[in-house]
Amino acid sequence: MRYRVRAIFLAGVVFAFALWTTPGRTEEKATEEAKVEKVQPAAGDPKFAVTTQDPTVPIDELQLLVKPLTLEELQNESAAWLILLKDKVQKISNAEIAIKRQNLSINKQKEASESLDKSQEALKAAEAQLKTATPGSPEYAEATKKLEEAKQKLKEGQESIKEAKDAKKDIQKDDTLKEAIDKAKETEELDKAKEALDQAKKQREELTAGSLAYTDATKKIDKLEAAIKAFEEAQTKEKEAVPDSPEFKEATKKLDTAQKSLKQVREEIEGIKTPDATKKSSQDLNKAATALDNTKIEGDGSTKVAGSVETVNDKDNLKTKGDKLEKAAEQLDKNADAEAKFKNQLVANVTELQSERTAVIDRFKVVLAELESKGGDPKAYQQYIEAISIVAVDLQDTEGAGVRLVSWVKSGEGGLRWAANIGKFVGIVIASTLVSQILGIILNRSLKRIGGASELLRQFTVMVIKRGGVVVGVMLALTALEVSLGPILALLGGASFVLAFALQSNLGNFASGLMIMFNKPFDIGDEVKVGGIWGYVDSISLASTKIKGFAGQMYVIPNNNVWGGMIENLTYAEIRKVSIWLRIDLNEDLAKVQKLLVEIIKSHPKILADPKPGKFLWSVEEYYFSIGVSGWTTTDDFWGVHEDVIQMIQERFKQENIQMSAIPGHNLYLPQTTNQIPKPVAEMLTESLPEYS
Repeated sequence: MRYRVRAIFLAGVVFAFALWTTPGRTEEKATEEAKVEKVQPAAGDPKFAVTTQDPTVPIDELQLLVKPLTLEELQNESAAWLILLKDKVQKISNAEIAIKRQNLSINKQKEASESLDKSQEALKAAEAQLKTATPGSPEYAEATKKLEEAKQKLKEGQESIKEAKDAKKDIQKDDTLKEAIDKAKETEELDKAKEALDQAKKQREELTAGSLAYTDATKKIDKLEAAIKAFEEAQTKEKEAVPDSPEFKEATKKLDTAQKSLKQVREEIEGIKTPDATKKSSQDLNKAATALDNTKIEGDGSTKVAGSVETVNDKDNLKTKGDKLEKAAEQLDKNADAEAKFKNQLVANVTELQSERTAVIDRFKVVLAELESKGGDPKAYQQYIEAISIVAVDLQDTEGAGVRLVSWVKSGEGGLRWAANIGKFVGIVIASTLVSQILGIILNRSLKRIGGASELLRQFTVMVIKRGGVVVGVMLALTALEVSLGPILALLGGASFVLAFALQSNLGNFASGLMIMFNKPFDIGDEVKVGGIWGYVDSISLASTKIKGFAGQMYVIPNNNVWGGMIENLTYAEIRKVSIWLRIDLNEDLAKVQKLLVEIIKSHPKILADPKPGKFLWSVEEYYFSIGVSGWTTTDDFWGVHEDVIQMIQERFKQENIQMSAIPGHNLYLPQTTNQIPKPVAEMLTESLPEYS
């Protein structure tokens, strides 16, 4: 018994295993796996993308969303944004086609109206001539000619109306244009509702507060405001939803319901049932065409002038036909104006769609930037964006162009956006200018308080801060205008590379100027000798150094020559040595003269006691002793002390009857070197001497 139970159990296990592995079960499992595979996200499907779930996501949040995504995920996100962008572009194209066909219908109606007006004028002229015309007379022939002209213009009008009807049919039959037309109707209905609301509020102001009429008006106004709010909320949800997603379809359904409710509430307030503008336009065109078909003008140049009338009494029929033509022309003009308003609404919707396209592009670029940073190739996407960003405006449609401009100015992604961008640009430039100027002033004062700071370096640093701050501010401000700095910096880099070869000498001067500023061999106001030029440093730039001579002349020396040669700074220290060289006659008491010279220079009040004044016997020549005396004074007092000491020596030598040595044939001695005498003074003294033979 026990073995039998065990055998039955094993058989059951085998049977269950066989059922599980049968082809039917395997096929069922394969079917389930196929179903699972079917719901896997397709490449670029917005429904499975992370960043496209909310196409209006703020850009700063989107930048954070894309950071953790891998390259493969970013490629899928890019494809999804491309689908969203393409959807917007398709809607814009459809709306533009609808506008063109609407323009065609309007223009044809205007042409028909003009043809009818001309036909009416011809009929009036014929009527006036028929009053006095006799069959067979020239006047009668002229009237017949006018009738033929009226008949031709009437025919042209009929053809124009037919073309207008065909254009309307094309719009109504084309399913791709249906969405653009419906959106225009939605916006038109919203505008009508807002106008009705304003009118109702004005009418309520004329009523007595608390009265039954006032209360009833308030209820209607509240109801209309609620309907408008519901409609706008439904519009917003539809815009934020991903196209073709369940949320989008649900939002579209709610929007249709809200539109119908809004229209119903508005008509209750206005007390007027508004027909569909598109259908009414088509009906009016049909009526005009039928009226013109029944208004036939005949004339063969003989006795038949209008209809089957053969006498002058036919002028009554002409007048009736002219009245019919006038009414038909008025109806066409009225219908054309109504269609023009609807077309303007289409134009406004196109501008709004273009703003939405701009918003999608802004977010698409964020994803592409992250894709490129992680090794992806966004070139194809960028080329598509560049291609569809071009806006073409039909300038022949002046009214439409005006509507586009006004709509663009009011758009959040258009005029308002650029107004904000321009405001940011101006604000950044002004702020950077003010900040750089303030920093420059603070730095200038700080460097002045630092002892030993170079005046040249101080001026250069302050200039760099002030001007560099403005340049940086302008570069940052360009980003507010949505200008990419990458190409600009690349262009500047390439241009600087080329200029580096073309302006090698200038760059050398620039480098030498920096070396002069940082090493500070001299400063502004110093008395220097540079390249054989003696004078005071007036200014220094990155290219050259200006030295003002003693005669008022200005020397401009390239910095390469300044830094590449010998620089002698005569006013580098706070004190300066006054040295006077004299030639004393060989017959004078040399010790007495030296002692006297030291007494004279010490007696000057601006000669410093430390370092001590000194004397020096340089050489004994054929006719004289060469003696020097020196003392120290402040650099600022140098030239005044130099002049005073010479005068004091001359006066004291006269008192002591000490003779100065003179070269034979001369009464005045001038030292061979004039290094310690200003050049203009030396030149003046040299010119005053007589010729030496």
